[in-house]
Amino acid sequence: EGAERGTGQVRALTWDEVELMCKTAKGDGDLRGRRDAAIFGVMADGLMRVSEVSGLNAEDVSFRSNGTAEILVRRSKTDQYARGEVAHLGAVATKCLRSWIKAAGIKRGPLFRPVDRWGRVSERRLGPDSVRAAIKRRAREAGIPGRVSGHSLRIGTAQRLAEEGASLVEIQKEGRWKSPDMPAYYIRGQETSRGAVARLRAAEEKAKKAKKTVAPPETAVVEFG
Repeated sequence: EGAERGTGQVRALTWDEVELMCKTAKGDGDLRGRRDAAIFGVMADGLMRVSEVSGLNAEDVSFRSNGTAEILVRRSKTDQYARGEVAHLGAVATKCLRSWIKAAGIKRGPLFRPVDRWGRVSERRLGPDSVRAAIKRRAREAGIPGRVSGHSLRIGTAQRLAEEGASLVEIQKEGRWKSPDMPAYYIRGQETSRGAVARLRAAEEKAKKAKKTVAPPETAVVEFG
């Protein structure tokens, strides 16, 4: 994960921020905008590295009848035997990807490609450096503060999964991490918020609220004749 190491903490991009970046990109109304929106959706849903999304081919995409898609990630630095692993795309990311593929007229070969100033789509593959540049540019255009990198979408989805109760093992598998060390580092805040102390405090607060809402028993009225 060290391709973009530098000064300052790389921040995660939340799903809402990724959606804003996609909206900003599509707002250009051109092929580059469609491509960038598709890249961001694929990277967020698939927890993909820039090298992985750059290495995708059109043949790796399988569209489903329910509006989602699956992508075969053939080039992963943790896949020593090149067996490939499947990533799932939700409906929104799939729609963006379909839009790019149709508009660019891509049938086979590199899935994401350079687009020149006249809107001509290259036959070449969009390189990792260009993917990183697109992420940083669109985040800046969307007004998202902080240091954003090619890992930001991946980290954001890992944190969202942790918030929704996914285990470290599940997150490691989804992100194709070889070791649990990196995902554990990325989700440390979410893990703390659902740790033993957090659970105990939450249980105590729940008990206090329940106690306050219990109605006092009715006082019996005794009549003397």
